[in-house]
Formats: sequence, structure tokens, C-alpha cells
Amino acid sequence: MSSESEAASAPLAPAKPAILSVILGLFIAFSWPLILRIPGVSNHDITNIHDDAVDVLLKWVVTAILCVVAFSIQHKRPSEFGIRALRWRDSLVALGCVVIAFMLSGAASRVVAMPSSLSSVQKLAAVPVSLRIAVVLTAAICEEFMYRGFGIEELAFMTGNRWLAGFLSWFLFTFSHAGLYGLSPALIIPGLVGAVLTALYLWRRNLVSCILMHAIMDGIFLLLVPAIAGAR
Repeated sequence: MSSESEAASAPLAPAKPAILSVILGLFIAFSWPLILRIPGVSNHDITNIHDDAVDVLLKWVVTAILCVVAFSIQHKRPSEFGIRALRWRDSLVALGCVVIAFMLSGAASRVVAMPSSLSSVQKLAAVPVSLRIAVVLTAAICEEFMYRGFGIEELAFMTGNRWLAGFLSWFLFTFSHAGLYGLSPALIIPGLVGAVLTALYLWRRNLVSCILMHAIMDGIFLLLVPAIAGAR
């Protein structure tokens, strides 16, 4: 009798997500860039107001759908996707990873040709600041949830290997930037940054620290650099 009462009072283990919902979620998380390749949707020009607005809207729609899959269909907790409080150690590690990513991407940018839309600071500065802020925050929050929190955790469930999940998610994250960087050696730049972000998530499993790092990286490029150039 006592064993039965102990079993009844024991906390229930989190239910495993249905395979179908995992497959559906991963398909949505990784295939959304194909929508931007539909003729007339976007020219992948970060200095174009229309393209930026479409990018922001699409990423939030995809993120909202993934949240429904993760929290309403699979009934998972936010912590299972790395959504947890940002501790001071996580913040310091994120800042250290920003330095590493800047060093790597800076070295790479010296040996590969950057697309014209990314190399023209004047064109970037012409985009409204409010839209550039929206682009930075959207990329940091939505892409990190898609590729790190949701992507890695769901792939880890499918493959049983977190490092393999991290590699697959990193690979797809890198090529999701093909529209902006082209299928060229310039893809090494988002690839290097993505590698650092992936390592950060696998190490700390704190999605907020990845969002912080991503926001700082994009914020310097899209907000700080054009502001400094405009002040000269």
C-alpha cells in the first residue's frame, strides 16, 4: 500500500513530444528561408525597407508557430529550450564569445568579398533607425529560438546526440544566410558567428545568453557603425 502511495505522489516525468510534432516543428524552423526566395517576396537586401519589413514579419510568424508547437502541442517548459534567467556568468561568457566572434569574422572579412548591400554603410544608415532596431532584435530573438533553442533541442531528441544536433542546426543556420551573402565564400562569416553561438548554447544551454550575443553582434553592425559613419 505504501509503495502505491509513493508512486502516486512521485512527480511525473515530462512527456516525450510526438514524433510528428517534432518533424513538423523542425521543418518549419529550417525551411522558412525558402519563402523569401519566392519571386516578388524579397530581394534579400538589408538596405531595402520592404525586404527588412518582410524579414521581420516572417521571422516573428515562424517563431509564434514554433512556440505553439513547443508549448501548446508538446507541453514543454521554457527551460527545456534554454529559456532561463541570465546569470552573471552567462553574461560574461556571452561577452567573451562576442569578442571571439568579432575576431574570427573580422579576419574572414579581410579575405572574402562582402555583398554590396552589407558593405555600404551609407545605404545602411539610410534605413530608419527604428526598422534597424527591429531587425536586430528580431534576428537575435527569433533566430536563436529557431536554430539554437528549438532546433538543437528537437534535433537532439531525434538523433540522441546533442553535438550532432548542434552541427546540423549550425549548418542550416549558416545556409539560411545564403540569400543575404549569396552562395559564396562570404558565407564563412555567418558560419563562424553561428559556430560560436552554437558552442555557447551547447556549453551554457542558456538561450538568453545567445540572444544577448547575437543582439550585440548585429547591433554593432547595423546600429553603431552607421551611427559613427554618419557622425563623421
